[in-house]
Amino acid sequence: MTTLLESTSSHGQETDQGVLGRVRAHLPKIAACSAEAEAARAVPAEIITALREAGVFRMSLPKAWGGHQLDLVESARVVRELSRADGSTGWTVQAASMAWFFVRSLPRETLEKEVFGDGADLLLRGAIAPKGKATAVRGGYRVSGRWPLASGSFTPDWMLAGFVVEGAPTLPDGRPEMWVALVRPEQATFLDTWDAVGLRATQSTNFTMDDVFVPERFTGPLVGDNNIPAPFYGLPYTATGASHDAVIIGCLEGALGDLAELAATKRPAFNPGAVIGADPVFQEKFAELHLRTGALNALVEQTGRVVMDRALAGEEPTPTEWFGYTGGHQHIHHEGTRILNEIMTLSGSSGLYSSNPMQRRWRDVRCVSQHVAGNNGSLRRLGAVLSGQEDVR
Repeated sequence: MTTLLESTSSHGQETDQGVLGRVRAHLPKIAACSAEAEAARAVPAEIITALREAGVFRMSLPKAWGGHQLDLVESARVVRELSRADGSTGWTVQAASMAWFFVRSLPRETLEKEVFGDGADLLLRGAIAPKGKATAVRGGYRVSGRWPLASGSFTPDWMLAGFVVEGAPTLPDGRPEMWVALVRPEQATFLDTWDAVGLRATQSTNFTMDDVFVPERFTGPLVGDNNIPAPFYGLPYTATGASHDAVIIGCLEGALGDLAELAATKRPAFNPGAVIGADPVFQEKFAELHLRTGALNALVEQTGRVVMDRALAGEEPTPTEWFGYTGGHQHIHHEGTRILNEIMTLSGSSGLYSSNPMQRRWRDVRCVSQHVAGNNGSLRRLGAVLSGQEDVR
């Protein structure tokens, strides 16, 4: 099914000729393995290996460190196409490739020499939620805690963990300052906790650390200066929402494809002489859902391009631009859920069967929409800015 979502701009030329082109060769296999991956609760290892070789896990990292340095719009296109084939695979790639944004405040020397010294082809898991408690000691911190939602059905090269330092001064608003640490996977214990409604193959498990020493040079504030040499990392905090949106839009596009196949074959129980795709009411509703999905993709591309162009120019997005971008995430999460509900309604009983991939996409989008990016308060803040009631980020 050809859709409005398959257009690209000049900004995406490197993507089409590089990472995205290599990814497209694996999409039929990824789609074919989707049910198997969900049953096993893990994206197959051979798919992770193939995507690693395609460069998806280094696609947003600096060229100077061996990455492809795609910006947030270009990398979102890769995630969208993967999610069209399988939501769990798209989510796994976006989580592992975009999480490097949250370690940008670690010392430049640590990142350049000790993390990426042997190249950028690394797998990252973890959680930025400050679920860890740290005690400052000579040369670093001793960290303990339990973190949720560490997505990735693979053994990572590095783990990311958010924490707060016990006894440290609080921020002006009374909250503790949040820090992040990079640690080796052998310092963490993974727990088999991921038995969720959707994104079942992402293995978004909990993990624990017990009194682990983390050298100070492997830590930094969650909201701090950027020490990664690529414009994307210079954006304000929470810049990675476009990749979340891409999972939703990819799942929607996949579901529209499922519905198109159903429309050509399904016959209503009380009118077996015609397929449902011949019904003018069905046709009009299907067209509307197609256009609404295309509009969501246009929104994320347009708002992402605006803030990315600011970053390329070494400038800060205006409050209207920034909250337009982050408020777009909130809108896409909510509207995506509504669109998929309506796609399911058009499918009738067919969409409910486990053999139909539509129900898996339905659950995956519902799962993504529970993320903080879907409930980030930015729509209200955008409205306040537009109303002249707020002018600071």
